[in-house]
Amino acid sequence: MRIHLRATASFVALTSLLLTGCTTAEPPSTGSDHAETTMPHVHAIVPAADDDGFLLGTHEGLYAATADGQLGSRVGSYGFDAMGLTAVDDTLIASGHPGRGTPAELGEGNLGIIRSSDGGTTWEPVAFTGEKDFHVLTAGPDGTLYGQETGSAQILVSTDLGDTWTSTGATLLVFGLVVDATGRILAATPDGLRASTDRGATFGPFPDAPSLYVVAASPDRQRLIGAGTKGAIWSSTTADPLWRNVGTVHGTVQAITVTDAGDILVVDDSGISLLPST
Repeated sequence: MRIHLRATASFVALTSLLLTGCTTAEPPSTGSDHAETTMPHVHAIVPAADDDGFLLGTHEGLYAATADGQLGSRVGSYGFDAMGLTAVDDTLIASGHPGRGTPAELGEGNLGIIRSSDGGTTWEPVAFTGEKDFHVLTAGPDGTLYGQETGSAQILVSTDLGDTWTSTGATLLVFGLVVDATGRILAATPDGLRASTDRGATFGPFPDAPSLYVVAASPDRQRLIGAGTKGAIWSSTTADPLWRNVGTVHGTVQAITVTDAGDILVVDDSGISLLPST
């Protein structure tokens, strides 16, 4: 499904990239001259169908963004708070809280797990309707879903696109979850990056990793991206697991993602920026 985008420059001030350095190359930086924006808070970013840009899960529903980081219009009419958002092929999985225009059948208070097969235009209730809230959702390369249920901090897993969920056995406070191409689960936690190689049953320290509070993976899950302290953006790949500083942000990162080619889309206090691969 192709999502048609409509530019809304007045809705958000998009940043220009400030590439600095002459003799010594410096990592690219997001802009610092657009600190105030009316864009809703962004919780997560996923690729749009057919690689046609991105979808932003925000406090006021889903918004489209083009491949070069231009913000588009809201997708559909469901203005729910998309606290958790992930994708398995062309299927979107989300959680959060209802808002203006949210059909009552999706749940009151908490949405549980909801699902869309038309790029976010419409949604159907799937599990825990009105009961649970997932602030963190992610998908593995085999389509397995992982999420943290906010009330209990349990890590739950689903192998049927969210219809049924079971506990992995782990209880962990996480800022973000991501699964790499090998199936390893990485969790950004207050105690640093943690890793699981047993499908989430246990998590151990991730050696030599920076402290990250936002983490994401490319669609092929070969690249990992994260935001750490002091405004640093860090990246690693399955081919080169060493974490490298690849950019800088101004203020707090709300959400981040990376393409298979290494281009980084980041939403921070300056708005939306696209940092091209270097």
